[in-house]
Amino acid sequence: MGSLGRVIFITSFKGGVGKTTATANIAAALRALEKRVLIIDGDFGMRCMDIVLGCESESLFDCYDVLLGRCEPEKAIIGDAGLYFMPAPMNYNGDFIPQERFKELFGYLRKRYDYCLIDSSADASPYYMSFATAADDAIVISLHQSTAIRAAEKTAVKLVGLGFKNLRLIINGYRKEYAEKGRLPSILEIINRSSISLIGVVPYEESLPADQEAGHLTFSGGYKRRFKKYEAAFFNIARRICGERVKLFDDVYKPKKKKYYINKCGKEGFLL
Repeated sequence: MGSLGRVIFITSFKGGVGKTTATANIAAALRALEKRVLIIDGDFGMRCMDIVLGCESESLFDCYDVLLGRCEPEKAIIGDAGLYFMPAPMNYNGDFIPQERFKELFGYLRKRYDYCLIDSSADASPYYMSFATAADDAIVISLHQSTAIRAAEKTAVKLVGLGFKNLRLIINGYRKEYAEKGRLPSILEIINRSSISLIGVVPYEESLPADQEAGHLTFSGGYKRRFKKYEAAFFNIARRICGERVKLFDDVYKPKKKKYYINKCGKEGFLL
């Protein structure tokens, strides 16, 4: 790599807003854009990313082992073909980990990956703060409801206090029809209430939980399969992370077959 990669902290102080789902799907889309991507499960309490990625029993070592110096990072990283994963510990006993260890780890990882995505916990624990301070940018996830928007606002205040200057918001589970009828906040209202700049909106889609249960990520499956709305939205978010200017709902509400999006990536055959 000619330059150092970026570390992105994906977070919210509210559980259940879709942090893990967003992290996994953004990573898959970045990989389709020919980026070398590492997902780090930064939630030592819940530890769910391995389930989403379908690799529950593939790792001998984990992030905790690396931070304590028990093994080299490569020993705890699994995956191939551009998409890699470092799991959280199975049993974390709450031992203190010096913040400098996190900075050293991500200093090393930046040299080897285009993007490192940290899937955070929902509480401001010492290790949450250490992951946050080791990151370059942060993406806050909010569901399309007032409690999640309030949590996004509180999260943003904490992150700004840590020195983050590049905060972005993803509105997850957006119900366009409810917003148009005034039953739920509009996109502009959510931005104003959370005080975070928008990077993407992911429409509500009933099939998403079942897709996740089946291990389906953005760009999974064959060329002729039609993209779902949430996949197109995550693909657009990945493009914006890479610096592209993309219209908010570009190809989202009328998604096309996957080959169309693969051609946009500039490469054929990039399948998960």
